[in-house]
Amino acid sequence: MFRGVLEILESYRAGRNAEEISERYGVPQDKILNLGSNEFPYPPPKTVQAAIQDEISKVNRYPDPLSRELKEKLCEYVGLSKTNISVGNGASEVLDTICKITLNPLDKVVIPVPTYSMFIFLSMLRDASLEFVDTERSKFEVRVGDVIKASEDAKLLFLCSPNNPTGKVIKREDIIKIIENTCAIVVVDEAYYEFSKETVAHEIERFDNLIVVRSMSKFFGLAGLRLGYALAGQDIITLLEKARLPFNVNRIAQRAAVEALDEQNWFEKITGEISQERESVIEKINRIKGFKALPSRTNFLLVKLPDKMRAQDIVEELFRKGIIVRDVTGIHGLTGLKCDHIRITIGRREENRRLISALQEIAD
Repeated sequence: MFRGVLEILESYRAGRNAEEISERYGVPQDKILNLGSNEFPYPPPKTVQAAIQDEISKVNRYPDPLSRELKEKLCEYVGLSKTNISVGNGASEVLDTICKITLNPLDKVVIPVPTYSMFIFLSMLRDASLEFVDTERSKFEVRVGDVIKASEDAKLLFLCSPNNPTGKVIKREDIIKIIENTCAIVVVDEAYYEFSKETVAHEIERFDNLIVVRSMSKFFGLAGLRLGYALAGQDIITLLEKARLPFNVNRIAQRAAVEALDEQNWFEKITGEISQERESVIEKINRIKGFKALPSRTNFLLVKLPDKMRAQDIVEELFRKGIIVRDVTGIHGLTGLKCDHIRITIGRREENRRLISALQEIAD
């Protein structure tokens, strides 16, 4: 009666939240530190909060189905035309709509791994044929030749830069070389662009097989309102707009995003502080015997654990201390390594100190 793929497809695991940890371990919710979801660690500025409050009284009315004011603001931000932008209920919905307009059953999708597991999940929902390109042996660097070879007969290719969970950036010239040498639609996930400042967004004016996807959860701190967008040539945007659900971005999210885009300087300042904290946390983690935090161009770290430590045990111990991190050991592309890994979001300074202290206690 139902599609066969659902029998083998595992539900997407979004990670633990404060409510779940509080219920399971008895830690008060206000004492729980969430460093597992790569969220922005501060509430949005007062102007954004005021806009949200003002919009609440209007939720009896549908939002603008075309997100026109938001698209105008995004035009200013990215330096492209409205005809190059499609907005979605989070970057995840944008990715889903991309799969919706491109994939037929058994179409080939190429994914360098490890990476954002939603690429795999959404492709499987469309009964696609998946081919993974390993990056473990190259220290998680995407090798251009391997990707081009794998993509010869592909319909869709996912690249994530900066990549989740490794924090690695794919060089702009490498992405361009890949686009030039494949007929596949190339989706570049730039959810963490604002931390690296490296982008291929304007290459959509040259390449009609390029889609850039961005999020307003990481840099702009609107994870709870769900807002993302695609940048592409007009023909692709027309298809995305045709296939997306009506009223897919609620009016509170639209209004908050417009105000957030006016507060770019505030977000840049905080992001600078987060980047400084990231480097400090890397240094402190690497002082703990057996732990190795990899360099990152994002607001999170991939941390290699000592040989005899299991990620599941460390994560569980941190949960008991009221600290949430992510066990990423089992994801595609990390399973062949001899050691376990966890992913840690960079929080506020006092939060990071609490984490380091907890890791040190575990290591001792």
